[in-house]
Amino acid sequence: MRFHAEQAKAADRFLPGSSFSFATISGVNEEERLLKVVLEPYGNETGWCRVLKDTFYPIPKHKDHPDPDGKHIHDEHDPQWPYKPGQEVLVGSITGMGHEQYVVLGLIDQGAVSDQ
Repeated sequence: MRFHAEQAKAADRFLPGSSFSFATISGVNEEERLLKVVLEPYGNETGWCRVLKDTFYPIPKHKDHPDPDGKHIHDEHDPQWPYKPGQEVLVGSITGMGHEQYVVLGLIDQGAVSDQ
């Protein structure tokens, strides 16, 4: 029976799995669009994490900018990098083949409109 349990554990290490965690940003590399985060509640710092593309493409509201020529196109806006050290984010953990990689899924809403 012990052999079967050890085999199951060994197989689990190589199967893909995922989990979500809250984290706080500890490092920012804006040029490469990478972040380092400290996982909650453990306090472990990750290596450089990738960020989902759409998390830094805010959708502007009509009241936020004028429309002088009547051609109101949202796709012409430049992406903005909203990440700063100390902000709380949601992180996804992807594991498989004995490795673990973190991906920042986005900022956690603090209950107020954040500055971008």
